[in-house]
Amino acid sequence: MNTAKLQITVRDGSLSGQTREVSTGFLTIGRSADCSLQFHPHSDRVVSTRHAVIQAEAGGYYLIDRQSRNGTYVNGKRVERIKLNNGDLVQFGTGGPHAIISIAQAAKIVHPPKNKLPEFKIPEYAAGDSHIDGHAEANFRQSLADFGLYNPDRPSSDHGSRKHRGIAIVLLVAVFLSLLVISLVFWELGTRISLIATTTAFLPAIIYILPLLWLDRYDPEPPWALASAFAWGALVAVVVSLVLNSAVIALMGDAIGVLVSAPIIEEASKGLGVLLFLIVLRHEFDDILDGIVYAGVIALGFATVENVFYYGRNLLEHGNEGLFYTFVMRGILSPFAHVIFTSMIGIGCGIARESHNWALRVLMPIVGYFMAVTLHAVWNGIASFGGNVFFTGYLLFELPFFLLFVFFLFFIAYRERSILHEMLSAEVGMGLITGEQLKIATSSLKSLGWIISGVGIGKYTPRRKFLRALAKLGLSYWHIQRATAAQGETKSFRLSPILRGEVKKWRSEI
Repeated sequence: MNTAKLQITVRDGSLSGQTREVSTGFLTIGRSADCSLQFHPHSDRVVSTRHAVIQAEAGGYYLIDRQSRNGTYVNGKRVERIKLNNGDLVQFGTGGPHAIISIAQAAKIVHPPKNKLPEFKIPEYAAGDSHIDGHAEANFRQSLADFGLYNPDRPSSDHGSRKHRGIAIVLLVAVFLSLLVISLVFWELGTRISLIATTTAFLPAIIYILPLLWLDRYDPEPPWALASAFAWGALVAVVVSLVLNSAVIALMGDAIGVLVSAPIIEEASKGLGVLLFLIVLRHEFDDILDGIVYAGVIALGFATVENVFYYGRNLLEHGNEGLFYTFVMRGILSPFAHVIFTSMIGIGCGIARESHNWALRVLMPIVGYFMAVTLHAVWNGIASFGGNVFFTGYLLFELPFFLLFVFFLFFIAYRERSILHEMLSAEVGMGLITGEQLKIATSSLKSLGWIISGVGIGKYTPRRKFLRALAKLGLSYWHIQRATAAQGETKSFRLSPILRGEVKKWRSEI
């Protein structure tokens, strides 16, 4: 493990005499306002906007050029990636500023005061500097890039008021849609049937969601985010699908409605929710597994309300036998049908989140949507035949695909565990966490037991938040590593120091 500490001291240019330490695993260098070592946007034009990165790895510190226009030089030689040594002289661009590297064994780690995040310094410019307008422009671009990210320096009053207005609007829409769905159910089924059908549909949903929560154990999504996903499926997707499907059936008949419009419309309404989570909650949406989780919860919300109608209609038409038969078909044989369909969109959005290739970012959600529509249409086609045809199709097609999907889920969960273990291992050597804490963070049983054991001693919340911040930090490092390899960008460059501060904050309370 790397136990040394690196310092880079700038010798000339706009940052002459300034020093930075690599203590978070990554140091970004360039003229952009989001760089840790930010040169002046005008006086150091030879330095690229995002010029280079110094990355802490198990074997030492590595300097990586980010395809800068004027190149990066170490001891006079142009480099793309090189391990840094004590005393190395780095130059950013031909004729650009120089910096000296100092690597020494880390001194005793001093933890920051309780509940205080690390202090990050921003280069200062003198009043009347003729280049101040360019710096202000860079800060404006940075504020747009930081949209949706936690920033401890951002004034809280105006941000809080906008947040409260947003929450109020969302709640108002949710209440309206809830009343609309409830009214539709009671209008069609009546009070007694509605209550029976709702109970039959919603109680098993509590069990159905447990596998998704288990998959999400290493980096659990916030409860409010999962509740919002369920609400999107149960309210927005249901209302949109009900209105549009009813219109198509009225115009073109049941067959077209079941085999064509239902798969297209329902997967579009659910998939739009997944896409919104990818865009709006990008700091929570980290990888393919998160895409599956959000898509699965949205699909469960949709399927639960849809089941209310199916159970109620069959109870009305065929009595208890009709309800029992429908529950077996939808609640036992195929409770995860909608989850599998919409998870294809979640996988596509997850690949888009992980990738730095713009073609994949655009195409994969679309490919996922078409796969979801295809699977949905095949399922509806098989189910429409009923009887022996359905059971034959179920055994030969649906069941094997379901088992393959389950195997893929186990693989994705194992992949996320491996990512966290690899990314956080360096933090053991750097003193942020202990080896035992790393084992706890990457073990579902150990982490669960450790959190539960803190209930009686008042450490349940600190331990839960410590593990979540640690998982987010590991995934943040992973995004940075992928962005660096692809010469791309990621908000994790700015988010990782904040997450590291969160880990330190909760570490003192666990």
